[in-house]
Amino acid sequence: MNKHERDSIRKYDSISKNYDETPEGHFTAKFKEKVLELCTVSNGDRVLDVGCGNGSLIAALASKANVLAYGVDISPNMVEECRKKYGNIPFEVSTGERLNFDDDSLDMVSICCVLHHLNAPQNFFKEAQRVLKQNGTLIVAEPWFPFGLRHFFDYVISPLLRAGDNKLFGHGRLKQLFVDNGFALTDIYKKGFMQVLKAKKT
Repeated sequence: MNKHERDSIRKYDSISKNYDETPEGHFTAKFKEKVLELCTVSNGDRVLDVGCGNGSLIAALASKANVLAYGVDISPNMVEECRKKYGNIPFEVSTGERLNFDDDSLDMVSICCVLHHLNAPQNFFKEAQRVLKQNGTLIVAEPWFPFGLRHFFDYVISPLLRAGDNKLFGHGRLKQLFVDNGFALTDIYKKGFMQVLKAKKT
């Protein structure tokens, strides 16, 4: 485990009990709402949320239909909170860059405001391609900042947060990650600081 991952664990372990009340929790709430709006699930679907935090998004997804829901997060304390709140959903500790699921076994994978934390984001896309069934759905929600503000965040704000953040994703770079890993984009939402992309495994 590298320093980047240790920083992320330390931060999210410390706010696991009150994440929704933190500034980050308020910021990510709108992203989660958009993910829920874009996703379509059916009874019997197997659905995974990567970087599930306190489990609120995957629990909301599970309430949309009779699905088999799963969550993974790098923070052991977050996973423990999830297990306390949502005992009917299996949760595991994982970075999201290696997923403990069989090939072609999931119908949908979501990742909300987490990709910029990963040490190797391309590994997540490769894993999502592996575990999703043919025509399975991948939804990625990420903050987006106009060019000037993005550099301000990268070099001024992010180091101060010490949250294990990697540099943020420009819209073109994020779309390219989908294309390079065998996904066909079906929906693109981009407004303000929010970008949410939905795609099918081809």
